[in-house]
Amino acid sequence: MGKHRYHAPAVGTPTEPLNVRPFRGLRYDPKRHPAFSVVAPPYDVITMADRMRLVARSSRNVVRLILPDVGRAENARRLLDDWREDGTLLPEEVPCLYRTEETFIGPDGVSRVRTGMIALVGLPHRDGTILPHERTMPNIVEDRLRLLRTTHAQPSPILVTYDDPDNDIDAALRAGSEPTPIIDLTDDHGTHLRMWRVADSGMQDRIHSVFESRSLLIADGHHRYATALAYRDAFPQDSSANAMMMYLTNGSSPGLVIFPIHRVVSGISAELQERLPTLLLEAGFAVTEAGDGVVQLEAEMAAIPHDHGVFGLVRKDLPPLLVHAQPNPDDQTPLSRIDAVMLQERILAPLLDLPADVVATTYRIRYTAYSDDAAAKVDESGDVGFILRAPSVREVEAVARSGAVMPQKSTYFYPKTLDGLVIRTLDGPSVELG
Repeated sequence: MGKHRYHAPAVGTPTEPLNVRPFRGLRYDPKRHPAFSVVAPPYDVITMADRMRLVARSSRNVVRLILPDVGRAENARRLLDDWREDGTLLPEEVPCLYRTEETFIGPDGVSRVRTGMIALVGLPHRDGTILPHERTMPNIVEDRLRLLRTTHAQPSPILVTYDDPDNDIDAALRAGSEPTPIIDLTDDHGTHLRMWRVADSGMQDRIHSVFESRSLLIADGHHRYATALAYRDAFPQDSSANAMMMYLTNGSSPGLVIFPIHRVVSGISAELQERLPTLLLEAGFAVTEAGDGVVQLEAEMAAIPHDHGVFGLVRKDLPPLLVHAQPNPDDQTPLSRIDAVMLQERILAPLLDLPADVVATTYRIRYTAYSDDAAAKVDESGDVGFILRAPSVREVEAVARSGAVMPQKSTYFYPKTLDGLVIRTLDGPSVELG
């Protein structure tokens, strides 16, 4: 393993039962607050302009709980208390699971359907039950922990996957759902989301039993998961801290898809930009021109086997370059198949003076899921773009099971889960784990 590799504790099969349960959440009163007006994407993809737009849509938008007014967690707590008192947020009468269905068009232009459920999941005390795959940054966890300690609320389900190739869990959820969805909305990205309650206790027990011997892979929400663990460890006397709200979806479903996250790197001199192809050749890469745009570049990248590292290099006013490496027979670990890892270890760190610890905090790197957006940023700024391929779900799972974790921003599970569909509180009747 190279010196820049990322590691988590080694994991194998689940070492304790997975505890998936219904809960009594808080939901917006649909008669007063239509779901479209109050939901928001996760905090880490919301710009200041996005936040202003969401608040203008509704002063009760959940963005004010996840990104508090003037950055003060106390303001989020005050709003949460006010909204519960004035009936903006209403508690469920009985514990529920929530079945979801999202119809969406991804960055590749293909229409898909992702199904799943929102549930309360017990936090494990040993490795192997819930598997991370990306590293986290302590400063972000500290910020999220400050908010959780103040609000005692989880408005944001993290996205996790389970393995169910026969779709038994989805079939059970469909059979146990109430006939009418409680939420039916189309978000700003065109994703059509519907959500149904699963309130039948017999079906809930069946779902709980099915999950007991399974493990979960964290797809999106590593910082929120680390925050929940930190809160649990800080308050061992608080039984409600032993679980968090999650959106569970089938990792075997064609509706679960990962897109790449491309990089645009600033601070690279014109001289170094000109020398990059030579430096890459000296580092053992094959470098070839790839047409006159990122569409052809990505098509050529897609044709290269995944055990060959590959990325695209985009510079202003120059044809894009296809850069790839042969497999290393001395490194056949799951991590070695991830292009973002190769980019970090063999390009960003040694050639551009961006080691992993710097990447975690630098403002020199901008990220985007759209290759044409990366190319446009390069044309506007003169920076350098790195176009990547997405790993498969199975490759991500293999990394997690090996005990390794990738650099942050290695995967883009699309669409992002919405916050505010249901809110789990840690200081009310929502604690239902047995």
